[in-house]
Amino acid sequence: MKGPLLPGRVRIRLSSLSCDRVPDKLARAGIDVFRVRREGKNLLSLEVSRKDGEKAFAILRGACYNIEEVRERGLAFAYKKCVAHIGLILGTLLFVLAAGGFQRRVLRVEVVGSGAYYGREVRETLAAGGVTFLSAMPRDLNAFSAELLSLPNVAFCELRASGGVLTVQLEVSGEHSPLACVPLLVPAKGRVEELTVLRGTPCVQVGDEVEKGQTAVEPFADYGGARRQVAVIGRVKISYPVQAEYSGTEEEARAQALIDFGESELTYTPTERGFAVTGRAFASASLNLG
Repeated sequence: MKGPLLPGRVRIRLSSLSCDRVPDKLARAGIDVFRVRREGKNLLSLEVSRKDGEKAFAILRGACYNIEEVRERGLAFAYKKCVAHIGLILGTLLFVLAAGGFQRRVLRVEVVGSGAYYGREVRETLAAGGVTFLSAMPRDLNAFSAELLSLPNVAFCELRASGGVLTVQLEVSGEHSPLACVPLLVPAKGRVEELTVLRGTPCVQVGDEVEKGQTAVEPFADYGGARRQVAVIGRVKISYPVQAEYSGTEEEARAQALIDFGESELTYTPTERGFAVTGRAFASASLNLG
């Protein structure tokens, strides 16, 4: 049952040929999934806790699903937004009433998540940005995310400040196989249909005609005006024309075309020998995407 969106939750609607795998994928990442509902053949909606929302979107964007966040409007929306942020509201009131100003100061830095072993690097990065013991809490917590995401294997980064404690959550992927700083290359000659870049610098865009082996995403990124080498996290999908003829029945022709071309959009026309096949096929390449 769909029902109204409960306070403290985020509803996500996504479409993909493999959308049925999403609940298990999120569960393996430690994200609780609620109220899964199929809304169409390749359309699924589900809910996750608001605290896990950003992490869930990072995982789903990395897997190239078509996703959107479903938001409610009106009085119910305003009420739930207030309930969802009740901690922030109460915290603000306590801050105003507090006699001292320590809550505006960094009393402790905590590094949590599967990437907690990067504690030293995190503290060095924060210190370089002026965040040290008893310094003012940074106004823009996300300003450090880009640099921390450049650490090997780091796929998710979030900074939270509460009561003088700055919490940095790092999640890593492929801990036992270091990510190589290599470019993402075009897998076939054709047209760029899809391009997803979570880390790195794109060298092509959707609609471009490209050659096989051409660089789609280079392993560099700009952080604070400095160009740094990074491990690419991205995916490129290419379409290219195909033409073939198969003997036998249409079912046999379809089966052989699937073996020869994989994902494709093809038309089958009867001939004296069997079936002529025309259309386009797709080739994809990715780096460091689950």
